Amino acid sequence: MPRYFRCVDEDTWLTESRSEYTWRAAHELAGELAPELAKHVSNLFKKRVASLEEVRAWTQIFFKAKDYKPRNLSISLSRFYTPVGRLDTHALARELGIKTEEAAVLVKKLDKPLMVATMEEILQAVKHSYEHRHRIEFAKGRV
Repeated sequence: MPRYFRCVDEDTWLTESRSEYTWRAAHELAGELAPELAKHVSNLFKKRVASLEEVRAWTQIFFKAKDYKPRNLSISLSRFYTPVGRLDTHALARELGIKTEEAAVLVKKLDKPLMVATMEEILQAVKHSYEHRHRIEFAKGRV
């Protein structure tokens, strides 16, 4: 299901509409890249006004994401692409012995350009919230 970050006070979107797996992947990757900042980004999916600490944390995480190198999987993902060019996350999950949702998040985390763009959007959303004292929420997308 697509989701986006929305400014409640202005009733407008602050980010692109992306799959929930993409947002979860960015949040998980943030925790992996900067575990010391995890407490400042733990409420990402709750309606709130962002704090200065959250803005600082996402700023640091964003720059770490630009420098990170996605890990290599022990298997080739090319085996799991369908004839129409989609990744079969069910088959990938079976092969890795994990849940389908975990496989979808894992694949998203391997896509560095996607993670950098997503984290930049998160940073801009929390920055907007903090600077304007506006509430933001993780909303259901329409696309």
